[in-house]
Amino acid sequence: MESSNEPTPTTGSAQVSDPPSEPTLAVVADQTAATTATGEPERRGDSARGSRSSRRGSRSHRSGHRDGNSAHVSSSDSSRNKLRRHVWAARGLALAATVAAVVLSMLLIQARAKVATHAMEKGTLASELNRAQGELTQTKQLVAAQEVELGALLKQRIPGVTNLEVEKLYEINTKQVKKLSFSEAGVGAGKRLAYYIVLKNTDVTPVIPAVTILLFDRKGLQTGMARVTREAATTPTDHEQLQPGETRAYSASIDKIRDDPPAYFMVEAR
Repeated sequence: MESSNEPTPTTGSAQVSDPPSEPTLAVVADQTAATTATGEPERRGDSARGSRSSRRGSRSHRSGHRDGNSAHVSSSDSSRNKLRRHVWAARGLALAATVAAVVLSMLLIQARAKVATHAMEKGTLASELNRAQGELTQTKQLVAAQEVELGALLKQRIPGVTNLEVEKLYEINTKQVKKLSFSEAGVGAGKRLAYYIVLKNTDVTPVIPAVTILLFDRKGLQTGMARVTREAATTPTDHEQLQPGETRAYSASIDKIRDDPPAYFMVEAR
Protein backbone atom coordinates (compact mmCIF):
# COMPACT_ATOMS: atom_id res chain seq x y z
CA MET A 1 0.00 0.00 0.00
CA GLU A 2 1.16 3.39 -0.78
CA SER A 3 1.43 5.85 2.03
CA SER A 4 -0.44 9.14 1.78
CA ASN A 5 1.31 12.48 2.03
CA GLU A 6 -1.42 13.95 4.32
CA PRO A 7 -1.00 12.98 7.90
CA THR A 8 -3.79 11.09 9.52
CA PRO A 9 -5.27 12.82 12.53
CA THR A 10 -4.95 10.91 15.70
CA THR A 11 -7.21 11.05 18.67
CA GLY A 12 -6.02 13.40 21.41
CA SER A 13 -3.65 15.42 19.27
CA ALA A 14 -4.14 19.18 18.70
CA GLN A 15 -5.76 20.27 15.55
CA VAL A 16 -4.07 23.04 13.63
CA SER A 17 -6.61 25.60 12.34
CA ASP A 18 -6.27 27.07 8.98
CA PRO A 19 -5.24 30.75 8.79
CA PRO A 20 -8.16 33.16 8.32
CA SER A 21 -8.97 34.16 4.95
CA GLU A 22 -8.83 37.76 3.72
CA PRO A 23 -12.60 38.33 3.75
CA THR A 24 -12.71 37.39 7.39
CA LEU A 25 -9.94 39.84 8.23
CA ALA A 26 -11.80 42.58 6.43
CA VAL A 27 -14.95 41.95 8.45
CA VAL A 28 -13.01 42.06 11.69
CA ALA A 29 -11.32 45.28 10.66
CA ASP A 30 -14.67 46.82 9.83
CA GLN A 31 -16.11 45.80 13.21
CA THR A 32 -13.09 47.17 15.00
CA ALA A 33 -13.37 50.44 13.15
CA ALA A 34 -17.07 50.60 13.89
CA THR A 35 -16.44 49.86 17.52
CA THR A 36 -13.77 52.51 17.63
CA ALA A 37 -15.98 54.97 15.84
CA THR A 38 -18.88 54.19 18.17
CA GLY A 39 -16.79 54.37 21.37
CA GLU A 40 -15.27 57.73 20.52
CA PRO A 41 -18.58 59.64 20.66
CA GLU A 42 -19.51 57.78 23.80
CA ARG A 43 -16.24 58.79 25.39
CA ARG A 44 -16.76 62.36 24.24
CA GLY A 45 -20.33 62.29 25.65
CA ASP A 46 -19.10 60.88 28.91
CA SER A 47 -16.40 63.51 29.00
CA ALA A 48 -18.94 66.26 28.28
CA ARG A 49 -21.29 64.94 30.93
CA GLY A 50 -18.43 64.77 33.39
CA SER A 51 -17.43 68.31 32.52
CA ARG A 52 -21.00 69.54 33.00
CA SER A 53 -21.28 67.65 36.28
CA SER A 54 -17.99 69.16 37.36
CA ARG A 55 -19.19 72.65 36.43
CA ARG A 56 -22.50 72.08 38.24
CA GLY A 57 -20.59 70.83 41.27
CA SER A 58 -18.32 73.84 41.09
CA ARG A 59 -21.31 76.15 40.81
CA SER A 60 -23.01 74.33 43.68
CA HIS A 61 -19.86 74.65 45.73
CA ARG A 62 -19.55 78.35 44.91
CA SER A 63 -23.27 78.84 45.63
CA GLY A 64 -22.95 76.98 48.92
CA HIS A 65 -19.88 79.02 49.75
CA ARG A 66 -21.76 82.23 48.91
CA ASP A 67 -24.76 81.08 50.99
CA GLY A 68 -22.46 80.26 53.86
CA ASN A 69 -20.80 83.66 53.55
CA SER A 70 -24.22 85.34 53.35
CA ALA A 71 -25.42 83.47 56.44
CA HIS A 72 -22.22 84.38 58.25
CA VAL A 73 -22.57 88.05 57.22
CA SER A 74 -26.26 88.07 58.24
CA SER A 75 -25.39 86.52 61.61
CA SER A 76 -22.63 89.09 62.11
CA ASP A 77 -25.00 91.97 61.23
CA SER A 78 -27.64 90.63 63.62
CA SER A 79 -25.06 90.36 66.41
CA ARG A 80 -23.85 93.90 65.74
CA ASN A 81 -27.44 95.20 65.74
CA LYS A 82 -28.16 93.46 69.03
CA LEU A 83 -24.96 94.86 70.47
CA ARG A 84 -25.90 98.37 69.31
CA ARG A 85 -29.37 98.00 70.87
CA HIS A 86 -27.86 96.82 74.15
CA VAL A 87 -25.38 99.69 74.11
CA TRP A 88 -28.11 102.28 73.47
CA ALA A 89 -30.34 100.69 76.09
CA ALA A 90 -27.48 100.81 78.60
CA ARG A 91 -26.80 104.44 77.70
CA GLY A 92 -30.50 105.27 78.09
CA LEU A 93 -30.62 103.61 81.49
CA ALA A 94 -27.46 105.39 82.55
CA LEU A 95 -28.90 108.74 81.41
CA ALA A 96 -32.20 108.07 83.20
CA ALA A 97 -30.33 107.08 86.36
CA THR A 98 -28.24 110.25 86.15
CA VAL A 99 -31.31 112.45 85.69
CA ALA A 100 -33.08 110.68 88.57
CA ALA A 101 -30.03 111.14 90.79
CA VAL A 102 -29.85 114.85 89.94
CA VAL A 103 -33.57 115.34 90.60
CA LEU A 104 -33.34 113.40 93.86
CA SER A 105 -30.35 115.46 94.94
CA MET A 106 -32.24 118.68 94.20
CA LEU A 107 -35.26 117.43 96.13
CA LEU A 108 -33.06 116.47 99.07
CA ILE A 109 -31.41 119.88 99.03
CA GLN A 110 -34.81 121.59 98.94
CA ALA A 111 -36.10 119.34 101.72
CA ARG A 112 -33.09 120.10 103.89
CA ALA A 113 -33.48 123.80 103.20
CA LYS A 114 -37.16 123.62 104.13
CA VAL A 115 -36.37 121.66 107.28
CA ALA A 116 -33.75 124.21 108.24
CA THR A 117 -36.16 127.05 107.47
CA HIS A 118 -38.93 125.38 109.46
CA ALA A 119 -36.56 124.81 112.35
CA MET A 120 -35.59 128.48 112.31
CA GLU A 121 -39.22 129.53 112.02
CA LYS A 122 -40.15 127.14 114.81
CA GLY A 123 -37.46 128.59 117.03
CA THR A 124 -38.58 132.12 116.16
CA LEU A 125 -42.24 131.26 116.78
CA ALA A 126 -41.38 129.58 120.07
CA SER A 127 -39.44 132.66 121.14
CA GLU A 128 -42.27 134.97 120.10
CA LEU A 129 -44.81 132.73 121.83
CA ASN A 130 -42.82 132.79 125.05
CA ARG A 131 -42.52 136.55 124.81
CA ALA A 132 -46.25 136.90 124.10
CA GLN A 133 -47.11 134.61 127.00
CA GLY A 134 -44.90 136.66 129.27
CA GLU A 135 -46.54 139.87 128.10
CA LEU A 136 -50.00 138.31 128.51
CA THR A 137 -49.17 137.23 132.03
CA GLN A 138 -47.98 140.72 132.85
CA THR A 139 -51.11 142.20 131.29
CA LYS A 140 -53.35 139.87 133.27
CA GLN A 141 -51.56 140.81 136.42
CA LEU A 142 -52.00 144.51 135.64
CA VAL A 143 -55.69 144.02 134.82
CA ALA A 144 -56.23 142.04 138.00
CA ALA A 145 -54.52 144.76 140.01
CA GLN A 146 -56.65 147.43 138.34
CA GLU A 147 -59.82 145.43 138.98
CA VAL A 148 -58.90 145.14 142.62
CA GLU A 149 -58.39 148.88 142.79
CA LEU A 150 -61.64 149.58 140.93
CA GLY A 151 -63.51 147.10 143.11
CA ALA A 152 -62.18 148.73 146.22
CA LEU A 153 -63.22 152.14 144.96
CA LEU A 154 -66.65 150.82 143.92
CA LYS A 155 -67.22 149.17 147.29
CA GLN A 156 -66.37 152.42 148.97
CA ARG A 157 -68.87 154.21 146.77
CA ILE A 158 -71.56 151.47 146.87
CA PRO A 159 -71.34 149.50 150.11
CA GLY A 160 -72.39 145.84 149.92
CA VAL A 161 -71.41 145.11 146.28
CA THR A 162 -69.74 141.77 145.53
CA ASN A 163 -67.85 140.46 142.52
CA LEU A 164 -70.21 138.49 140.30
CA GLU A 165 -69.22 135.02 139.10
CA VAL A 166 -71.53 132.74 137.13
CA GLU A 167 -72.28 129.25 138.54
CA LYS A 168 -70.84 130.14 141.92
CA LEU A 169 -72.91 129.57 145.07
CA TYR A 170 -72.73 132.51 147.48
CA GLU A 171 -73.43 131.98 151.16
CA ILE A 172 -75.16 135.24 152.10
CA ASN A 173 -76.56 134.34 155.55
CA THR A 174 -78.19 137.69 156.18
CA LYS A 175 -81.71 138.39 157.32
CA GLN A 176 -84.01 136.24 155.16
CA VAL A 177 -81.37 135.58 152.42
CA LYS A 178 -79.33 132.40 152.83
CA LYS A 179 -77.90 131.43 149.41
CA LEU A 180 -77.60 132.97 145.96
CA SER A 181 -76.19 131.88 142.58
CA PHE A 182 -76.27 133.13 138.99
CA SER A 183 -76.51 131.31 135.66
CA GLU A 184 -76.78 132.30 132.01
CA ALA A 185 -79.91 131.51 130.00
CA GLY A 186 -80.66 131.99 126.29
CA VAL A 187 -78.32 132.66 123.35
CA GLY A 188 -77.25 135.65 121.29
CA ALA A 189 -79.24 138.82 121.81
CA GLY A 190 -81.70 136.92 124.00
CA LYS A 191 -79.00 135.85 126.42
CA ARG A 192 -79.88 136.82 129.99
CA LEU A 193 -78.61 136.30 133.48
CA ALA A 194 -80.82 134.27 135.82
CA TYR A 195 -80.70 133.98 139.60
CA TYR A 196 -81.43 131.24 142.12
CA ILE A 197 -82.02 132.40 145.70
CA VAL A 198 -83.01 130.70 148.95
CA LEU A 199 -84.93 132.66 151.60
CA LYS A 200 -85.68 131.70 155.20
CA ASN A 201 -87.86 133.35 157.84
CA THR A 202 -85.85 133.45 161.06
CA ASP A 203 -88.47 135.54 162.91
CA VAL A 204 -91.18 134.20 165.18
CA THR A 205 -93.88 135.87 163.13
CA PRO A 206 -94.83 135.49 159.45
CA VAL A 207 -93.05 137.89 157.06
CA ILE A 208 -93.53 138.98 153.46
CA PRO A 209 -90.10 138.87 151.80
CA ALA A 210 -88.94 142.08 150.12
CA VAL A 211 -85.70 141.15 148.36
CA THR A 212 -84.16 142.93 145.34
CA ILE A 213 -81.09 141.85 143.34
CA LEU A 214 -79.06 144.63 141.68
CA LEU A 215 -76.36 144.24 139.01
CA PHE A 216 -73.51 146.69 138.19
CA ASP A 217 -70.85 146.91 135.49
CA ARG A 218 -67.15 147.55 136.12
CA LYS A 219 -67.71 151.29 136.29
CA GLY A 220 -70.34 150.93 138.98
CA LEU A 221 -73.27 151.65 136.68
CA GLN A 222 -76.41 149.61 137.25
CA THR A 223 -77.09 147.13 134.43
CA GLY A 224 -79.95 144.98 135.77
CA MET A 225 -82.46 144.41 138.55
CA ALA A 226 -84.84 141.66 139.74
CA ARG A 227 -87.44 141.66 142.54
CA VAL A 228 -88.06 138.30 144.23
CA THR A 229 -91.81 137.60 144.10
CA ARG A 230 -94.19 134.72 144.78
CA GLU A 231 -94.39 133.94 141.03
CA ALA A 232 -90.67 133.12 141.01
CA ALA A 233 -91.01 130.43 143.71
CA THR A 234 -89.72 127.06 142.51
CA THR A 235 -92.54 125.38 144.44
CA PRO A 236 -95.92 126.88 143.53
CA THR A 237 -97.52 128.81 146.41
CA ASP A 238 -100.63 130.96 146.71
CA HIS A 239 -99.37 133.36 149.38
CA GLU A 240 -96.43 135.74 149.77
CA GLN A 241 -95.81 135.16 153.45
CA LEU A 242 -93.07 133.03 154.89
CA GLN A 243 -94.07 131.30 158.08
CA PRO A 244 -91.63 131.26 161.01
CA GLY A 245 -88.78 128.88 160.16
CA GLU A 246 -90.05 128.34 156.58
CA THR A 247 -87.51 128.11 153.73
CA ARG A 248 -88.43 128.82 150.12
CA ALA A 249 -86.41 128.88 146.85
CA TYR A 250 -86.96 131.29 143.97
CA SER A 251 -85.58 131.43 140.42
CA ALA A 252 -86.12 133.84 137.52
CA SER A 253 -84.28 135.92 134.91
CA ILE A 254 -82.94 139.38 135.66
CA ASP A 255 -84.23 142.29 133.61
CA LYS A 256 -81.57 144.27 131.76
CA ILE A 257 -81.17 147.98 132.21
CA ARG A 258 -77.97 148.32 130.20
CA ASP A 259 -76.27 146.01 127.68
CA ASP A 260 -72.92 146.19 129.43
CA PRO A 261 -72.01 142.86 131.07
CA PRO A 262 -72.47 142.81 134.84
CA ALA A 263 -69.39 142.58 137.04
CA TYR A 264 -70.87 143.13 140.52
CA PHE A 265 -74.09 142.43 142.36
CA MET A 266 -75.80 143.52 145.53
CA VAL A 267 -78.78 142.11 147.48
CA GLU A 268 -81.19 144.39 149.30
CA ALA A 269 -83.56 142.84 151.86
CA ARG A 270 -86.10 144.61 154.07
